[in-house]
Amino acid sequence: MKVACRSADEVKAEISSFLQQLPSHGDITILRSTLISGCFFHGFSTRAGGISSISTLSSLNMFSSPKRRDPRALVDENIRRLALKAGFYPRPLHLVKVDHGSDVWAIGKEEPQHYDGIVTNRTGVVIAAPGADCMPLLFTDPVSRVIGAAHAGWKGTLLGLAMATVNTMAMEFSIRVCDVIVAIGPSVGVCCLTLDREHAAKFYSIHPDCVPDMGEIRPHVNMQLATRILLQRGGVLPEHIHDDTVTDRPSVTRCTSCHSESFFSHVRDGPNFGTQMGFLWMEETGTGDETVT
Repeated sequence: MKVACRSADEVKAEISSFLQQLPSHGDITILRSTLISGCFFHGFSTRAGGISSISTLSSLNMFSSPKRRDPRALVDENIRRLALKAGFYPRPLHLVKVDHGSDVWAIGKEEPQHYDGIVTNRTGVVIAAPGADCMPLLFTDPVSRVIGAAHAGWKGTLLGLAMATVNTMAMEFSIRVCDVIVAIGPSVGVCCLTLDREHAAKFYSIHPDCVPDMGEIRPHVNMQLATRILLQRGGVLPEHIHDDTVTDRPSVTRCTSCHSESFFSHVRDGPNFGTQMGFLWMEETGTGDETVT
């Protein structure tokens, strides 16, 4: 008896169809900044509403690697479910290639092997940055209609990734820095992030308020505040930054380590951790969703 050989695409389609039928663990919740609106559509994912093969990653894990976490097929299905909920399905997602550095890629130019920031002026292109304690940063310019996304942990913060992203927007698309709006997504807060004194001292040099207990063996570090300070020094207006200092808007900069029911966290969960992401795209016209769901 002959056995029919199936192509790789047929096998992949069968796996995808099977995964689509699996029930979600909870409902997808998306955090959105009320500073970002108009033709811009965006959000920050949380941990519920997806599928996972690993209990600690339950359930909307957005990242896969050979060393840990869910298989690529499961992550692709989670991204599909998020895309359906967020409204960008079936557009492809351009996720930064994390290197914990300060390189930024402008779409249209040759793509680097690694980069932690991505910018574009193209409509309908979905860009995204992961985060599981590291900050997913989203940038919009409603005047010149340019967007950016970046992944910044404490290393990227010290390297100036946030302003490197803004400066790339300015260099490639002639924007004005004062027009840029920045939303800092869920990430580990000063309450839970500690570093050795050598690296904490670098944050202290940005501003003493970034390290409230510099005298400790492992001081606490506020990388969100450091990001705000560096952005403001670079020319971004204080009122154009949405972070945990903003109290008159729904919060998007929640501590990932503190809120185990809502977020993955490397600090809290150890090496087998899941990942959230911030995503952003721009339409020709639109009224960007300003709600927190």
